[in-house]
Amino acid sequence: MPQRWVAIDFETASRERASACALGIAVIDGGGIVEERSWLIQPPGNYFEPMNTRIHGIDADMVWQEPEFDEAWAEIEPYLQGAVLLAHNAPFDIAVLRASLERYGLQAPEVAYHCTVSMARKVWPRLVNHQLPTVCEHCGIELCHHDAASDAAACARIAMRCRRESAAPDLDALAVSLGLRAGRL
Repeated sequence: MPQRWVAIDFETASRERASACALGIAVIDGGGIVEERSWLIQPPGNYFEPMNTRIHGIDADMVWQEPEFDEAWAEIEPYLQGAVLLAHNAPFDIAVLRASLERYGLQAPEVAYHCTVSMARKVWPRLVNHQLPTVCEHCGIELCHHDAASDAAACARIAMRCRRESAAPDLDALAVSLGLRAGRL
C-alpha cells in the first residue's frame, strides 16, 4: 500500500534554523493534491532579520498575534505523523523542523523524507539548475516563490510530474526507480 506523502516548505525569520515564520503543506493522495494548508508562525522573540523579510515579505507586525511553533504544533503534527515528507531542498526544511522541535522540546514524529531537488536532477539532468523557480518554469507549474503554501504545492506538483515522466505507479515506486534513499527525521 502506498504511503501518504506531504510536501512541506518553511520560511524563516532569521539565519537561525529555529526561526520558522511560515509553514506550507500540500497533502498528496491518489496522484493529486487533496489538501493545502499554511500557517504564519511567530518566531522566538518575534525577531526578523531584514534580509529574510526582503525574501518572503513576512515581518514582525504580520505575526505578532500568531502562535509560536510549539503552540501551532498540535495542528501541524497530524499532517506529518506517519507521512513521507517532500521538500525542495529538503536539508533546509528538515533542519528547520528539527531545530524547531528541539527548541521547544517537542517529540519528533516518525517520518521519512525525500528531496525534490534530487528527484528533478535525476529526471531532468540538463536543466541549467534545479532551483524551485527553474523546475517550475520547466514543468509549467505556477509559483509565487517564497510563499510557503505556493512553494509546498509546487514541490508536490514536481514530485507528481517526476512520477508521470518516469512512468512510476506511485511516489514510493518513483523513489525506488530513481535510486533515492529516504532520510529520517
